[in-house]
Order: sequence, then structure tokens, then C-alpha cells
Amino acid sequence: MLSVAKGVLLDWDGCIAVDNRILSSAKHLIAQHADRVAIVSNNSTHLPADLEEILARHGIAFARERIFLAGVEALRDVARSGAGRVLLLAAPKMRNFARTLGLRLVRDHPDVVVLMRDARFTYGKLERAANALRQGVPLVVANADRTHPGPGGRVVPETGSLLAALMACSGDLALEPRVIGKPGPLLFERACDGLAIAPGQAVMIGDNPETDGAGASRLGMTPILIGGSSSLGLEDLLEPVVA
Repeated sequence: MLSVAKGVLLDWDGCIAVDNRILSSAKHLIAQHADRVAIVSNNSTHLPADLEEILARHGIAFARERIFLAGVEALRDVARSGAGRVLLLAAPKMRNFARTLGLRLVRDHPDVVVLMRDARFTYGKLERAANALRQGVPLVVANADRTHPGPGGRVVPETGSLLAALMACSGDLALEPRVIGKPGPLLFERACDGLAIAPGQAVMIGDNPETDGAGASRLGMTPILIGGSSSLGLEDLLEPVVA
């Protein structure tokens, strides 16, 4: 499948990197497929430039224009919508990025609530966001993953765990949350556009059947799952090195 694909989409956490440490097999896979590769991740705490820098520290030259992240795309989506007042629950870096897009960040009376992975999530933030949603304010969520893989087999709580808390005290919402990341189509489509290919010409390599697998399949893209319940590891996808 890799040999005939015109595009190779790679997940970040648990596939290319664990705790932002690049896996050796990922380094070799990227090198083997070079310009056919795009990174498609539900990451909502980093910018493409950050991942470009992490890759560069590991000796991998990779253009940030081929890195597509749920947090960044969520904020761009909100900026394009023309929302005036935004209650943003996110890491400081993402708040700074939101301001560069012209978004006005507020604590109360928002036009939209935006939720991302926020390691500084507090009871006060939960209270403000829940009451805004109960008043009919729409909710945009970067990604719905509950966890992602961490070092030593540990899990890292993700945006979906915060979403569960928010939904638990928001009651029946007038509007369903808009989820930007995988398994939704937006990140896959942006990546394929960036590689100038159709979804059916790409494979998606990831570790999560609910996001990487299901999302790719819905677009006619071939998913290749590694880790977890899959018998494959990333090293199994490497082409043999000819001596």
C-alpha cells in the first residue's frame, strides 16, 4: 500500500513521537517517503513551527506547510467564522496564536466557546464555559480524544476528557459541538490538498482506530494501524535497506 500511495499521512503522538521524542523508526519512514509525507495530528497545544523544530533537532528537515494540527485549524475555523468574542480554554501558546488571528479572547459573554487540551484547566473555567453553553453559545472542540500515549506506557489526558466534564454539567445543548480534528474530514482534506492529491491516493498511518482508522476510511483513504490491538509496528512499514 505504501509503495503505490501518492501521499503518506502520519499521526504524531504514539506514531512519530512519544512525549515529543521522535521514534527511530519514524525518522527512517519519513526519510524513505520524503515529499509524500504530511503530518496529520489532533495535537492542540503546539503550532506547526514547533513540530518542525522538534523534527529538525532529530535531523529531519520537514516543511511546516505539511503539518496539519487540530488546534491550529480550530482557531483558523473560528477566525473565518467572524466570531467576535471567544472563550478559549487552551494552552498559553494557543491563546497567543488566537490573538494573531484577530480573535478577541474573553472570560464572559462569549459568542463561541473553544476547547483544547488545557493543562491549566480549572473549576472556574469549567463553570464559565458550562454556563455559556447552557445559554446557547456554540462550542468548537479541537479534538475529542480522551487520552494519547505517554512515556513508559502512561496516558496523557486529552481534550476529550475535558469535554466529558464540560458536557456533564452543560445539560442538553441547543447545538452539537463542532469537532475539528480526526475522525472528522477537515485535517485529512487539508493534508491531501497540501500534497495535491485526492484522499483515495493516500494512506493514513496512526495508532487510533477511532480517529485515524475510522476517519481515513470515511474519505476512501487506506488506514494502516500500528500499536495497540494491531499486530503491526512502525518498524514493520520500513523498506528493507539494500547493502
